[in-house]
Amino acid sequence: MREKEISRLLTDDYAERILVATYYSAKSAQEISDRYDVPIAACYRKIHELEDAGLLRCYRIVTTPKGKSMKLYRSQLKKACLMYEDGIFKVRLEFKHEEPINNTWIQLNTPRS
Repeated sequence: MREKEISRLLTDDYAERILVATYYSAKSAQEISDRYDVPIAACYRKIHELEDAGLLRCYRIVTTPKGKSMKLYRSQLKKACLMYEDGIFKVRLEFKHEEPINNTWIQLNTPRS
């Protein structure tokens, strides 16, 4: 379920650092790793998870001075709210662009009787 994956990512330390790093400007995985103290392997893994969840996207591909391609990533998330009410966890996401789930409370669990 995409919603549960999103809520898990929002509480993950490395994913949080990546989203913060890429909020205002696009950054490469290496820049994120170096500046935000995320091991490079974990950085790439979290970047792929964030992309799959729709929270991050490849903003541009540039060529380095050595002729290699390098992806620059940018956060797609503008705001996230997590709420617990009456035994139910809910999340509301606001993206920088239009998404079907923008500003809609999404239930993350089913209440037990």
